[in-house]
Amino acid sequence: MKGYCLFKLTIGSLILISGCMGGPKSPSFINLDNVKIVSANASKVVLQGDAIFNNPNAIAGKLTKTDIHIKINDADITDIEQTTSIDVPKNSNFTVPVNFSFNPKKLTQDNDGFLQNAIKSFLSNELAIEYAGYVTIEVLGIGFDVPIDYTEKVSLGLNNENIN
Repeated sequence: MKGYCLFKLTIGSLILISGCMGGPKSPSFINLDNVKIVSANASKVVLQGDAIFNNPNAIAGKLTKTDIHIKINDADITDIEQTTSIDVPKNSNFTVPVNFSFNPKKLTQDNDGFLQNAIKSFLSNELAIEYAGYVTIEVLGIGFDVPIDYTEKVSLGLNNENIN
């Protein structure tokens, strides 16, 4: 009987606390920073960057999964699917390292108008990189799928001033 009363008191306290707090909120994706080309050759391009999120909760959590599809100049390139355990601090922004590689030949396969897009990218000195998918973050044991839908332009680091 004593254990049953303690159980009811614990459940009642949790309901009261979660009712006052409004329950945990889903962390939000802010943007991708510091995306750069780490290396590139004919068979492999490696990119890295930092995905920035915000945890609005007064309780810390863990990022447990990423599932992100990547396109470059509208060409399907690769997927980042990983299970991980990254600490998510309470009431603050946090950074998740993003690293991926792809075969640049994928840019030319089954992509009408690729040559036109490649020339345009070279002349504009940038690539359009699209990220779409989600990451899973656990707060108080509750998993939230945080959607990602972000596009950015990445400089190729080329100096086109002397091209005539």
